[in-house]
Amino acid sequence: MLFRRQWIPPWALLVAQLSHGTSWILLVFGAAWFGVRGVTPAAIAWIHVVALGWVTMAALAILLHVIPGFTDLRWRGESLARAALGGFAIGVALFILGWLAWEPLVLAGAVTIALSLTAYLSAAFTTLGSRAPIERSERTIARGLTIVLALFAAVVVLGLGMVAALFGGAPGAWLAHLPAAHAALGIFGWFTILIVGVAARTMRPICGVRSTDARVHAFVGVALTLGAPLLALGLALANGACTWGGAALIGAGALAYATDAFGVLRRATVTHRPPQAFVGAALLWLLAGLALGVGVLRGAPWGDAFVFVMLIGWVGQMVNAHMLHIGVRTIATMVRGDDDETRPNELLGTARSWFAFGAMQLAVLLGAIGLMRGDAGNAIAAGLVGAAAWLVMSANLLGAYFAAFDGTKTSASPSMQ
Repeated sequence: MLFRRQWIPPWALLVAQLSHGTSWILLVFGAAWFGVRGVTPAAIAWIHVVALGWVTMAALAILLHVIPGFTDLRWRGESLARAALGGFAIGVALFILGWLAWEPLVLAGAVTIALSLTAYLSAAFTTLGSRAPIERSERTIARGLTIVLALFAAVVVLGLGMVAALFGGAPGAWLAHLPAAHAALGIFGWFTILIVGVAARTMRPICGVRSTDARVHAFVGVALTLGAPLLALGLALANGACTWGGAALIGAGALAYATDAFGVLRRATVTHRPPQAFVGAALLWLLAGLALGVGVLRGAPWGDAFVFVMLIGWVGQMVNAHMLHIGVRTIATMVRGDDDETRPNELLGTARSWFAFGAMQLAVLLGAIGLMRGDAGNAIAAGLVGAAAWLVMSANLLGAYFAAFDGTKTSASPSMQ
């Protein structure tokens, strides 16, 4: 049973979780060695450990289940997509090592990532574009997933172009604005739109209720889908009107989504609260990140803090919420079979979940303060607290794995179930 094909590859979630832990360790050593000012090799490595190794790895693994599960489409080229995940993991490792140790590995890693994602996306687009007899709502979801994966492909092309230009000796002026455009499209066009789309389904099992206002979701989808590429284009061309127009659309969509999601949390009926707490914290960090982003556009030196809060605070805490639900469900089905209906709270230790939640939010806060002030001490403290939170959360997930074998709870409190 442990060696059959799982609905979400457990090894990919494990790689994502290990990348998460690596990011906190790298933050400590990067801040101690290079400080927290300037574009250093450690800073570039840290961003991509989080964005590629942790979040994108988890997202692509979960999409293996989401695409057929949400659209009722049968995967075409599923084996290719699953194999491509392995190539992607190797490419990310090479890319990170290149920035930290040996520069030629950067190009090798970038090419490996690009080839692997070409294979994965080819299978995904073929599946989503198939003319299967599905319902109208499922066709809408398929179109949405196609758009977000197309935006992801654009992020990859921009990244590969920057690496090629860097190694090809392109003029610095040509590259000056592309990193900001690459980051904006990745954060808002890939991560945020994907989270909003997937959470439309996953909030129900996490909270017991979901949003019933389709107009809000339609508005959020349109605002983010138009705003993200508009912002990226404005940043790339240094066009203020385009930049602020994209930022306004993103802000309006994000505020509408946060308001709706807070309403869902307020009405939650599921008594397993830690995943809901992570979602709530993620929404608060999203709002904080938007405020930092406005400051950056107005000239404040908060770019590093903005990226940190959006990646670790907004995106990362949503990933943590889903790890405590989807990740644990994957563990249960891996051990007990696909028909298993064990709830996450039956396998997790409640005290460990709450410790990880509290420590993780403290780490995000310390990191944001350190990066805003240019204070390496706060950044180092953030890395240490974040690493502690990650260790406890990982122990919790490992405990859930062993609990799934014997059917016993780890240390759950009945009042929190």
